[in-house]
Amino acid sequence: MCSLHHTGTFDPKHSSIHVSRQPLAGTVRWRIDETCDGCATEREPLCIKHCAYDALSLSGKRTPGTTPGERRHDRHTGGFTADGRLGAVAGNILRVDLTDGTTAIEDAAGYAERTLGGRGTNSLILLNEIEPGTTWDDPRNLLCFGTGSLVGTAAPGACRTDIATVNVFHGGKGSANVGGFWGAELKYAGFDHVVIRGKAEAPVYLFIHDGRAEISDASWLWGKTTWKTETLLRERLGDERIVIASIGPAGENRVRGSAIIVDTAKAAGGSGVGCVMGDKKLKAVVVRGTGSISVADPPGFMAALDRAMRHCAANMSKVSLMRRWGPARYEDPDFEAWDTCLVVRNGQDDHWPRENRVRLMNAETGVPSMRRRSHACASCPTGCMPYMITPGRQYPERRGEGFWTNSIWSAARFDIADPETAATFWLQANELGLDTDYVTSGLAWLFECYEQGLIGPEETDGLELTWGNGPALIELARRLAYREGIGDLVADGLVEAARIIGGDSAYLLSHVKGQPSMEPFRIPKGWGLGVVTSPVAGRHLRGSVAGPERFGPRDLDFDSVHYRNQAEAVVWQAKTKEIEDALGICNYVGTWSGGHFLTPDDFAAFVRTGLGIDVSEDDLMEHYAPAGRDLERAFNVIHTKHTRKEDLPPPRFRREPVLSGPYRGFTADESEYNRMLDEFYALSGWDLDTGNPSPERLEDMGFPDVAEKLRTTSSEPAA
Repeated sequence: MCSLHHTGTFDPKHSSIHVSRQPLAGTVRWRIDETCDGCATEREPLCIKHCAYDALSLSGKRTPGTTPGERRHDRHTGGFTADGRLGAVAGNILRVDLTDGTTAIEDAAGYAERTLGGRGTNSLILLNEIEPGTTWDDPRNLLCFGTGSLVGTAAPGACRTDIATVNVFHGGKGSANVGGFWGAELKYAGFDHVVIRGKAEAPVYLFIHDGRAEISDASWLWGKTTWKTETLLRERLGDERIVIASIGPAGENRVRGSAIIVDTAKAAGGSGVGCVMGDKKLKAVVVRGTGSISVADPPGFMAALDRAMRHCAANMSKVSLMRRWGPARYEDPDFEAWDTCLVVRNGQDDHWPRENRVRLMNAETGVPSMRRRSHACASCPTGCMPYMITPGRQYPERRGEGFWTNSIWSAARFDIADPETAATFWLQANELGLDTDYVTSGLAWLFECYEQGLIGPEETDGLELTWGNGPALIELARRLAYREGIGDLVADGLVEAARIIGGDSAYLLSHVKGQPSMEPFRIPKGWGLGVVTSPVAGRHLRGSVAGPERFGPRDLDFDSVHYRNQAEAVVWQAKTKEIEDALGICNYVGTWSGGHFLTPDDFAAFVRTGLGIDVSEDDLMEHYAPAGRDLERAFNVIHTKHTRKEDLPPPRFRREPVLSGPYRGFTADESEYNRMLDEFYALSGWDLDTGNPSPERLEDMGFPDVAEKLRTTSSEPAA
């Protein structure tokens, strides 16, 4: 924001305010240099006006200058930037081939104009370049890092990066999304996307800085945790301001449920993206940039920002809870999500007693007592990530960012109400580079297999996998990351592990299209529908809803627990998430949960004034969003044999009812789910029998090459 005043662009090196972060220490350092003029040409200092936390104030007199209200932004009058490029984007794709150690740069403009960037561009690259039959561990597989097109600007919550590849669980679209500061730093380094192919012979890391990229030996980092990796790279490169995306031992050992960790705590989980990175022997991608990002219409962009921040102020009751920390609502044991969104003991029930809730989340001795402060990602007005210090009584003390709503769900899955265990489990997973959703679903399944006598002490090397046994859980998660003992069994995926264990183990396993899922299906109907129809399978961030207070279109008549209008809510939410991921807007300040204050109309204003593309809300919701969703669905049609029946909840949740609590007797009724699927497919413009977009639809969306691939696939004989 400061640099926009000085130069008319977002350019960190021309900012008067300089900030450095130390995530493991939980500190932020900042200073103001002599170039600060108190925003002499503005009505008020921009850093104060747009600091969402009211953390800044101005003392002393304003530096003399032109009359307040005159702006330095008259160099742009709208449309593309002065050099003819789209606004807000860096304009380049970095291509990296790890097999031969080469890099190249490609113009990104053509992609951004068709997809808006981020996830949409990654989807199109995968469709264009990955041939059918390419497996996740094939050197021809791609690992694509794609920043949202507004990342690097001051748009609220513009911090997200999409990471895409072949999904390790089912061979279709793999995608994970992550916040922090990595995406903004990549933009300042001159790139919107990084596309990585091939495999290195020995461990390497990639260092991207100011239009250049270097592939360097990482053998000295191999075997290190993500936390240690960040520390060592900063020491080696001598720069506190580098930003790092790395894998831990889990990714190195090709554990299917591995994550890529940014800023020590922001996890790109799901789809096995960390496993693919480890298979390529890529330990880390380090970025450092001192360049700038221009917007097409600076005055218009600032007006759009002013309006968005007024929306933030109008929703301050929700925003203030997020600023305390993400799971703040769960400090109330009567918060409705305690009753609607938990899965207990791997699916034996969906109700957790009130005394467990109180023990886990009370302010005096529960997890909240370990929270020291909350941190924010780039350009975030909510700042919901808690910095924690565990007490060090049962396990070694850990300090770091982490613990989220999913963390509470994890505790219930193991029937663990001990606060130290719950916090340690989450922080250890970040340190080892594990995807916590995978670990939760997979290890809770092992606990139930142990309870049912399908495995015993011989298979667990003496670990007693009994509900509530925190030390056993912490040790089992460590063994998974290092492939020790029974950890090696589940490292290659749970469907394969169930085949080996046999008996009823496959029935007890909660997965969608092969990807383990920790999600609830029986009580929150729209939540379950969003999970099963997610293009990456088994995750909730592609359309899941739980009532109108914090999800879905605000004027729709729906709730959490009934089937009415859920499909319409889920399709709307999936569309807005598509736009958010293309632009890089965090959904916790957007249209989903959290601060819940931005709207599609806000997104359209930022696209017009930031990128310079003249769009309306209808253009976003009826063209760009459906196009992005269709591209992902098309990739799955071409690369998998999924059918409509895979868009249903796991069998256990359809057959066994909730045993206790206010929703006793609820199931994921198969006939009702099929009715929701009919409506979901119809609203999406997809075939009711298959759930797939037609080639003609892709042509109408402007993707004739993808349409031809669909035709070729549909003409091939069934396997």
